[in-house]
Amino acid sequence: MAYQHSDNQQHPNQNQDQKQYSGLHSLISAKVLHALVHRHFGDRVVVKQFGLLQGGLFNTTYRIQLEHTAITDVILRLAPEYIQPLQLTNEKGEQLTERDPLFSFERTMMAAEPVIYEHYRVAGIPAPEVLACDDSARDVPRTYMFMAFIPSVQLDHASIEETDKNHLYTQLGMYTSAMHRIEGASFGWPQADGTIRGSEHWSEVLLAIADETSKKAAQIDFMPGVGEKIMAIFEQNKALFDQIKQPVLVHNDLWAANVLVHGKQGDMSIAAVIDGDRSMFADREYEAILNTDSAAFHAGYGRSLESSPEGQARRLAYRLLSSYFNAYVHQHQVDQPEDGRIFEERTLGLLEEWKMGQFR
Repeated sequence: MAYQHSDNQQHPNQNQDQKQYSGLHSLISAKVLHALVHRHFGDRVVVKQFGLLQGGLFNTTYRIQLEHTAITDVILRLAPEYIQPLQLTNEKGEQLTERDPLFSFERTMMAAEPVIYEHYRVAGIPAPEVLACDDSARDVPRTYMFMAFIPSVQLDHASIEETDKNHLYTQLGMYTSAMHRIEGASFGWPQADGTIRGSEHWSEVLLAIADETSKKAAQIDFMPGVGEKIMAIFEQNKALFDQIKQPVLVHNDLWAANVLVHGKQGDMSIAAVIDGDRSMFADREYEAILNTDSAAFHAGYGRSLESSPEGQARRLAYRLLSSYFNAYVHQHQVDQPEDGRIFEERTLGLLEEWKMGQFR
């Protein structure tokens, strides 16, 4: 799924015209930041300076310069788990139900990120260096992690020449192929202890995503009736999705902003694939970037997509579920209404496409 509300570690020179923060962002005080630094790097370490990074819509991210420690340039990312469910009431003020701004998998995904990056490293995929990850809530009621800063630019940076970009996309295809050879014992979301929260059946994981999204949308009367139609697609076609027997690791948010590159013009390479917290074990074709038109990416990936009617139907269903999820998220979670409306229109179009197709 293209959950494109990623918490990019880079860069101070990002596009300043776009809205940089969302309702999920919550700054921490300098006192708390210093406390987190001292807990993980020691009392002798000095915070020379720090600043809030722009561009992320989910996590809150700082770049910190340190003194008296081996790694002096670090990133601090904090998840928004401090957000509590909202109480919904009717016109009389009577309590109706709770609405959690976060999805269930979002409350545990940062804690699992080091596990994801270890998978990357074993597979030869460049990944961020996690210096510490803490979900104890001792100093701040949210999971956070420190990572080494990576001098780099994002893959979509305007300075990258077309020849370099082609090479980089070929390299990204190769790394994505390597990622999709990492097998899991079941479908679902990796956990901090190395287990997977999900099911042996791919259809059940897809139904869980559709069900949670539909229920959240229904609570606020968003896209009425659409969630039920999408749920029906996944309920009525379980056998189609359960043709996928082997879960493999997918990044689930793999786009140019989550790929850091470095090097001189004519000799650039991928420095790290970042923001792997939304990764899950899934059908490899659940990875949205496989729909790209980039010939360079597909040359590096080296594997064709399933061309059968069943394979095409699954990919259409994945795009539909992703678009519906993103419509809700951008409209009602990360306060990006313009993007939300684009995803909303796309969802309705994909739903019509499904109705006209072979699988109904």
